[in-house]
Amino acid sequence: MDKPLIDVKDLTIRFETPQRTFDAVRGVSFTIGREKVGIVGESGSGKSQTGRALLKLTPKVAKISAGHMRFKETDLLAASERDMRKIRGNRISMILQDPKYSLNPLMRIGQQIVEAYRLHHNSPKAEAKARALAMLESVQIRDPERVFKLYPHEVSGGMGQRIMIAMMLIPEPDLIIADEPTSALDVTVRRQVLTILDELVTRRGTGLMFISHDLNLVADFCDRVLVMYAGRIMEDLPAKDLHKAQHPYTQALLQSLPRLDVEADELTVPVRDPAWLDGPVYRNGVLA
Repeated sequence: MDKPLIDVKDLTIRFETPQRTFDAVRGVSFTIGREKVGIVGESGSGKSQTGRALLKLTPKVAKISAGHMRFKETDLLAASERDMRKIRGNRISMILQDPKYSLNPLMRIGQQIVEAYRLHHNSPKAEAKARALAMLESVQIRDPERVFKLYPHEVSGGMGQRIMIAMMLIPEPDLIIADEPTSALDVTVRRQVLTILDELVTRRGTGLMFISHDLNLVADFCDRVLVMYAGRIMEDLPAKDLHKAQHPYTQALLQSLPRLDVEADELTVPVRDPAWLDGPVYRNGVLA
């Protein structure tokens, strides 16, 4: 069995303020290999903070501790900022939720993709441009030469997200962290973007950490699911078995989803049990 790309043990992210100390992530352990791993949970459950911690992009006021946090052979906890600059984008890329806030509005799209490539490859501009055009075409942009010359405000949200995917994939990373990459898109464009991402990840053998609120989407798209609540992972199971989830919190989330085959005047509102905060967790249907 191949070694995991990411191996995290007992990750804690603590924010200290004059009023109180708050643990956004508490004792989280997981691995990610060359697979699609979905992380789901309510807002504030610690999903995004977990993803950002892998790239050491948490705010300076946050304190990160862990038994270990490794990317392949690299100890991320001990890595310097200089080491992290070599990893970010080049070996681990992050796709954010809204391209409007991720693309530079003052630079043409082509310039930004070329810059992302040349930052990690010592190549002439002509080669970088050719690679950028090929990558735009690979994310199903019909006229890459025209889009290459546009500014971000001149493209739609769906095209902007495909451009972001192209920019994050052009350095050929080993791992992609996608933080709600489709939540700002309509249903049709969302499916197109997911298909593109799936094809590129499968073809390149890249690992994917897919952060989302959408349980149905994750169950359909991912290989494995981590369910987070109050900074902890409550359940770790194959995506195809999500409907067989054992933890009461996961079951409550599933019961709150609308279904076409069940009539309901009102959707079920999850009732949270304080015992979940420090209670047992499930891995593959078994108490861990």
